[in-house]
Amino acid sequence: MNTIQQQAKRCQVWLSEHALPRWQNAFDEKAGVFPEGIYQDGRVYQENVIRFRVQPRQLYVYAHATELGFVDARQAIEQAVHVGFPRFQTNRETFVFSVDDELNIKNDEANAYEHAFALLGYAWHYRLTKEQTSLNKMEAIYQWFQRELADAENGGFYSSTHYLSLRCQNPHMHLFEALMVCYEHTDDAQWLERASNIFTLFSERFMQDEYLCEFFDNQLAPKHTLSNLVDPGHHYEWIWLLHHYQKLAGIDVSAYIAKLNRFVSAYGHNDNGLVRDEVKNSGEVFRSTSRLWCQTEYLKAQIALWERNPSPEREQRVCQAVEAIFSAYLNPAKKGLWFDQLDSHGLPLQKNSPASTFYHLFLAFSELLRIAK
Repeated sequence: MNTIQQQAKRCQVWLSEHALPRWQNAFDEKAGVFPEGIYQDGRVYQENVIRFRVQPRQLYVYAHATELGFVDARQAIEQAVHVGFPRFQTNRETFVFSVDDELNIKNDEANAYEHAFALLGYAWHYRLTKEQTSLNKMEAIYQWFQRELADAENGGFYSSTHYLSLRCQNPHMHLFEALMVCYEHTDDAQWLERASNIFTLFSERFMQDEYLCEFFDNQLAPKHTLSNLVDPGHHYEWIWLLHHYQKLAGIDVSAYIAKLNRFVSAYGHNDNGLVRDEVKNSGEVFRSTSRLWCQTEYLKAQIALWERNPSPEREQRVCQAVEAIFSAYLNPAKKGLWFDQLDSHGLPLQKNSPASTFYHLFLAFSELLRIAK
């Protein structure tokens, strides 16, 4: 399978015939809640924790899949939004981190990361239904960011209402993504303006001379004890996001993409070609394990680079990225499931399938299907 079209067909079959039906069957229709994950024997997780982030991520998957005609998940999506989401809300209508298996609140932290995905979920629900309620929720979530987490002095947002000492680029990255989706689904320019504020933060704070910094002190300076740790997967994720932002805003991001790609190409891969989980900003290996999501972000980055400068070589990189995902993570697992993490030799450390990874897989595969048309 050495063409984009062949690999796209492969991904569509895996999604339509295996993954989407399996995970839809695992949805708790009465509770309106998606499971935290599925064991390799087919049972849903029973770990006494269900994270909120799983809910909007799965909603995105099934809303996008419904739009593409792969499934009709409208009923499940309505249950998730109107019955499931409220189970994770406090009296203030913010979303908590997690509930237990009895759907009682387990961890009541209110984090930027979870609310970025809540924004994404409501944006996709609005695209599918045009319900004013979801549009209102989108605006309310953004105003919550501004009211509860905004740092007027240093810029950006705190990661949580509970902890202020460690600040991260990751929630901002997902907020950037969600804001662009809000713009695309509403055609309201204020959402793109808000995304542009995150881009400014990326260019002025997150992007260092040679690499993307992950962790910052409470003043958003790269002086925290963890500031030397770098995620190769996020380098690739930002390449795709910046490419998408250029399409929407018309701003040339080539220099940033080149910097990100240069660092991660040099230091972000194990000898087997898989993207490493974490390195130091010096390039030294910190964690040589390889999560599946890092490989999906590599695929998205290769798609973006191919779109920017199509060539046979870039097409083969796209195809090789898909091949690695299937051969290392999908094919060894039960159909519709995946292994989540491998060691540096490519052996599985985690054979169970966390639901949160499906968002990464579906988005990457849908991008491949888009360019294959």
